[in-house]
Amino acid sequence: MTRKFLMIAASAAVALATGLVMTSPARAQSGAVAAAMSAGTVGEQADGYLGIAGSVSDAVRQEVESINIKRRAAYTDLAGKRGVTVQDVAAATGCQTLSSRVKPGQVYRIGAGAWQTKGAGPIALPGYCATAG
Repeated sequence: MTRKFLMIAASAAVALATGLVMTSPARAQSGAVAAAMSAGTVGEQADGYLGIAGSVSDAVRQEVESINIKRRAAYTDLAGKRGVTVQDVAAATGCQTLSSRVKPGQVYRIGAGAWQTKGAGPIALPGYCATAG
């Protein structure tokens, strides 16, 4: 794990906590997207974006795309302020999201792997994610 990524992850964690990265529009979900997340057909990904994990309506697919566009805009803004890549900010935010926002029963994906359902314990995060301590 590089020092640079740890610094980005720390910045993303602070930004998440203060609402800078995931502003209201970037976090906002319609009832349909929230229901799809509960049903396991939409989930969070380690790359910082929502993904489609199963069959969803066109309306849900469009809403997921809209949320991801807003997330990318927020990541782009923070990346410009920090002098890092959008991908670094997105991945650092993805690490934080997977560790703190995915609820038991919801699905998530690490890299290009298969969708998994979160159990009661913590998610095994990718090696590049900063660890506490």
